[in-house]
Amino acid sequence: MLAEQILAINATTRKLCKNSENGAIISQKMRFLYLVRNEILAPKALVNELCIAKPNLTILARTMVAEGLIEKMRADEDMRSVHYKITDKGLAELNRMIAALEDSVTKQLNLDDNGVKKGEELLETALNFLNGAL
Repeated sequence: MLAEQILAINATTRKLCKNSENGAIISQKMRFLYLVRNEILAPKALVNELCIAKPNLTILARTMVAEGLIEKMRADEDMRSVHYKITDKGLAELNRMIAALEDSVTKQLNLDDNGVKKGEELLETALNFLNGAL
């Protein structure tokens, strides 16, 4: 039952994020920016977290570097190793994407401030439970 509920949450949130009026979806770009918002990550960690192949990560990262959203850096301990970090422009873009997504979800679910707060509390509880299980 728990596994089915997790699948249902995943399917519902995907639908909710793809059916927005303003096109706000949780894209690979948004997920990438979210992951590097607080830390510098190596490609291996990003491949695992984004569940994409390394060549696809390379293409995505190259595009995002060209857009000025992230920067590529060499690791101090091994100059052959590449890591990625978010830029100020990338952080601004992530914040814009998050605000658009929140606005879209709030409108689609027809939530008032109390509904948003209750939803945040329930999701926080679920995330804490799931993170504790990992």
